[in-house]
Amino acid sequence: MKKSLIALTLAALPVAAMADVTLYGQIKAGVEVSQEKSKVNGVSTKKKVATEIADFGSRIGFKGHEHLGSNLNAIWQVEQKTSIAGGDSGFANRESFIGLEGGFGKVRAGNLNTTLKDSSDSIDPWEAGANSDVLTLGKFERVDSREVSVRYDSPVFAGFSASVQYQPRDNANPSDKSEHKRAPGDAYYAGLNYENSGFFARYAGGFAKHDLKTDEDGVVNAGSVNGTVKGDLKDHQTHRVVAGYDANNLLVAVAAQYDASKNGYADTTNADYGKKNKQIEVAATAAYRFGNVTPRVSYAHGFKPTVNGVKVAASQYNQVIVGADYDFSKRTSALVSAGWLKEGKGDNTKEKTAGTVGLRHKF
Repeated sequence: MKKSLIALTLAALPVAAMADVTLYGQIKAGVEVSQEKSKVNGVSTKKKVATEIADFGSRIGFKGHEHLGSNLNAIWQVEQKTSIAGGDSGFANRESFIGLEGGFGKVRAGNLNTTLKDSSDSIDPWEAGANSDVLTLGKFERVDSREVSVRYDSPVFAGFSASVQYQPRDNANPSDKSEHKRAPGDAYYAGLNYENSGFFARYAGGFAKHDLKTDEDGVVNAGSVNGTVKGDLKDHQTHRVVAGYDANNLLVAVAAQYDASKNGYADTTNADYGKKNKQIEVAATAAYRFGNVTPRVSYAHGFKPTVNGVKVAASQYNQVIVGADYDFSKRTSALVSAGWLKEGKGDNTKEKTAGTVGLRHKF
């Protein structure tokens, strides 16, 4: 009787109100084991082994569209984190937007992946906890982000497509939107993609005007003099190129990245004023599907960075991740991986190792 009442209720709802809304998501988590050891001026220390249940980025979302006529659609999406390890709260804390799509391409406004973040999909297919930079290419992808912005994506022409994106200064610095005492912080992004018969090439770049440098604890290192921000103000730019092949059960991808900034202290007498900070990095991933099993391996290397115009010795990094997925079905997979990350060289190093076993279900 109850089932019949539910069916009658659903049937009474307007069909158009239901047909264009999709519920989707992923639930994924596992057990992570990690350890860190370091050497400072030749003196070695080792931390205890950490074992935890970690969420790998579980999410739930709603998306839909409405046909407006003349090849024009209204599109929308609201997506949020749903960590099964607890701690996530609020709606629209992942990619969420509203926009229009048609023959001209797609225009969206909201909390959007940057072109840099979208370019990482093929180079980093790994699943791990949010705080793990060993089991994912977290160091290489530290410039990836999701920003409140407006973005245009072109249609595909002969395999080519492009995108541009803009984040206003008052979305970058919302606490300063009525005063404008802080550096602007507005950001610009662009992307160019090509795909043909499994081969692909992507460029993604970003530029943030007078970005605010933050300390490791996330606190902006800046004071105020006569109402004007004083501190580590800088322009910041990143350029990334990714290329590879993804077809016939084979994935091969390589990437190169240039990340740079220039010190722009409000106090121009600072000894580091105008000096450059930059780093070049490379990464590669290969995977091949055998039946239900997909083994893969990734490698990343960061060359010696330049800090305040000087190359810093013993500060490069190397990273290796190996693992495999086993698909029980199209929606449910078992995951296993192990990672190693070493920063520095000689008597000053930091080395991390980690492993994980987990499960992922898509709906």
